[in-house]
Amino acid sequence: MRFSGSAKYIGPLATLFVTVLSAFVSCSSSTASETPIPEPTYTKNPVISTTADDWTEPSGMTLAWGDEFNTSLIDTSIWVYETEATGWSKTWNNELQDYTDNGTGGANAYIDNGTLVIKAIKSGTSYTSARMATKGKYALKHGCVAAKMKLPYGQGIWPAFWMLPESGTWPSAGEIDVMELIGGGAGRDNKSFGTLHGPSYSGGNGIQGSATLASGNFSNDYHVFEIRWAEGNISWYVDGTLYHFASRDTVPGTWVFDDRNFYILLNLAVGGGWPGNPDLTTVFPQYMNVDWFRVYQ
Repeated sequence: MRFSGSAKYIGPLATLFVTVLSAFVSCSSSTASETPIPEPTYTKNPVISTTADDWTEPSGMTLAWGDEFNTSLIDTSIWVYETEATGWSKTWNNELQDYTDNGTGGANAYIDNGTLVIKAIKSGTSYTSARMATKGKYALKHGCVAAKMKLPYGQGIWPAFWMLPESGTWPSAGEIDVMELIGGGAGRDNKSFGTLHGPSYSGGNGIQGSATLASGNFSNDYHVFEIRWAEGNISWYVDGTLYHFASRDTVPGTWVFDDRNFYILLNLAVGGGWPGNPDLTTVFPQYMNVDWFRVYQ
């Protein structure tokens, strides 16, 4: 609350009133901003038995943006290809693949019958794949971000659906991983990870949860991977099942997810420090299929 003029001309009683009122407002604002965010009731790191057909659109929200991939070519007004030439470096995670820029279609990224296909290819001892992003095209803050996908599998295979901020440096500006899978057989090809990275909780110290399929792998059928991002908290879902939650009260550092917009990335990596490298059991090519991508707000 702002008062014009000097307090010394208001009078003693009015001065006391202003002092008390200012203290009350300050105390009320501080209490509101520091009110703990209650953690919802859910099973952490559950084993789930579900299909993508169980998923329903979030209530109270409307579709704000997305891509159904119903065109014959990748829509480059939405997606850009990230390669070493545009600033990505495979040395960051000790990955093996080179990301290619196919322009309006090509070997590593294309539309097939209403589905975005990201394809990892082995040629001799080299690998190519694609990394798609909405950087410079679209970014958001808060809402429901979801994609229906069928994932690749196998040792050293690392698909990801994630978000990075438009500005700032990693990890101080944050990272939201909606879905990551590290292929490698039983116990890995059926587990999806959701993770938050930021100041003091980057790398292996990320705030992480997982959802494991009771039967089959994420390569057998399509599943919906989703976050619901509100002021001060983010929830992770697979096929509508809540499995992970983080808030400004639970992270071991600064909450950086309410002061900037984040853009979306879809990529298929080969090798890296987390999944390890492919071995003789790994089958190529591998496919990451995206039926649709949507944002609700």
